[in-house]
Amino acid sequence: MGYVAFKAMLVRSSGVLLLLLAPQASAAPCADFVDVDGASGFCANVEWLKNRQVTLGCATAVYCPDAAVSRLAMALTPTQLPVDVSPGAIDLDASAVVCQTQAFAVAGFPRRAYVDASFSGQATGDVGFAADLVMSSDGGANWTNLNTATNRGFVRANQWGAFADLGFVDLSVGQNVRWGMRMTRGGIAGSTDLADSRCQLRVLVYSRNGDASPF
Repeated sequence: MGYVAFKAMLVRSSGVLLLLLAPQASAAPCADFVDVDGASGFCANVEWLKNRQVTLGCATAVYCPDAAVSRLAMALTPTQLPVDVSPGAIDLDASAVVCQTQAFAVAGFPRRAYVDASFSGQATGDVGFAADLVMSSDGGANWTNLNTATNRGFVRANQWGAFADLGFVDLSVGQNVRWGMRMTRGGIAGSTDLADSRCQLRVLVYSRNGDASPF
């Protein structure tokens, strides 16, 4: 029975010598591709390509490591959600989201969204305002701040005020997300209205690729 230690046993049954091999552990797949061994020296490269959606394989859970890839298939571009909205008059006491993007469905892999926002508005009287980049995962029913710091400004009567902001957020598969800009009164006594306003949001959604901002 000492042969068991060598993952094999010799068993004599009815005069027949049988060789029983102990089961071998199956290799772990790399990046969920069953045809790439997790112990392969190429596994890190396969994961890098998958995470950036350069390739998702040739079928479900299959990488096809020996198949040819066209140069067109290697092209990688971000999803862009440009929005340029002129909401017009704003009542700052309404705490309204004055402009927002369309919804983005996160499918396939974790993603990272970079938000580039700008706003300008003309005050009916001296007014202080606060602005936040916000995001919603329920179609705009509820919004949460994207950044921890609120952007604040002050505008004299009949003058224009402006600000710009940047932010990013990591997303999870299955989310359906939209981004917006929420304007409120900034706590300074005076007017609560902007007679005219314009806002712009530009959102770039990448496969998660570290902390480098494209802006």
